Amino acid sequence: MPSAKVPRLTGLKKLEGKPLELLLRGQDTGDDPMLILRCTSEGFELLDVVNMIATSELYQQGEMVKRITGKSVRTVRRLLKEGASVRLDTPQSVIAYQYAAALELAIEVFGRQAKAESWLEHRATYFYGYVPLDLVGHALGFRMVEEYLNQIKYGVYQ
Repeated sequence: MPSAKVPRLTGLKKLEGKPLELLLRGQDTGDDPMLILRCTSEGFELLDVVNMIATSELYQQGEMVKRITGKSVRTVRRLLKEGASVRLDTPQSVIAYQYAAALELAIEVFGRQAKAESWLEHRATYFYGYVPLDLVGHALGFRMVEEYLNQIKYGVYQ
């Protein structure tokens, strides 16, 4: 019996650049949380979120597209085809930001995107067997993943 085909957001041109740069259209947020707050409050353009998703094979999977955009692959494809300007709402924009930031930090820590994506999708003892990617969509889970990656980055362990 053939296995079910997993929906993917295919046909995207792989874009060069960091996930956050693409999501924020090149705005340098530095350490300015107010800029991030303003951008997420206004809501990210769906096209900018799709551009961020295009940087990652992992994020193009149907389940991930739905987590990041709040919309199915089919709906995202339709909206892109229509060419209408669509903004995510504030909560979904925050989630999209968290996924972009987690991927970017993981790439920085592990040095290669493939290794970062592999770490993000496998169970971690530090997170009591949870998958880091499953935690990123929740504000507290994102903080835990970000904190752990920074501990690795700076060599600080408890």
